[in-house]
Amino acid sequence: MTTQTDNLVAFALGAHGGRTECPLDILGTEVLVKLSSTDTNGAAVVFHQDVPAMSGPPLHRHSREDEWFYILDGEITFEIDGQRTDLHTGGSAFAPRGTAHTFKNFRDSPGKMLVMVTPAAFQQFFEELSSLNSGLPAPDLAGTERLMLEYGIELLGPPLS
Repeated sequence: MTTQTDNLVAFALGAHGGRTECPLDILGTEVLVKLSSTDTNGAAVVFHQDVPAMSGPPLHRHSREDEWFYILDGEITFEIDGQRTDLHTGGSAFAPRGTAHTFKNFRDSPGKMLVMVTPAAFQQFFEELSSLNSGLPAPDLAGTERLMLEYGIELLGPPLS
């Protein structure tokens, strides 16, 4: 049996390790790149994301990426195409490209999840978003929305409430 690896390189990471120089700051949320675009020849990227209490992204839709979410710790509420689901540790959700989706941690304690995105160009969006808002007292919302549009991400509404 022959297996082609396309020159992929094996590696291992500790709990606080990531494939970028430092954790990404996605609108105040720490994100570690656990499997990068480079690691997979652009096929997929995997993020480890902290989900602080009472936080989550606005309702949005990707035109280019599929997203899979796996809850490592806590309870996170997802809304995908208008349907809400509360997911606990071990639960998962899939939001294929073209679906309106968001999530929020309504708990008083932080949650943690893995997020796999395919294809992996989304990593570049997260890196640019982190750079755009790094060190600012509040996110640059106009710049963030422009960046979203560049990456085919449509802002549809506010975060869950």
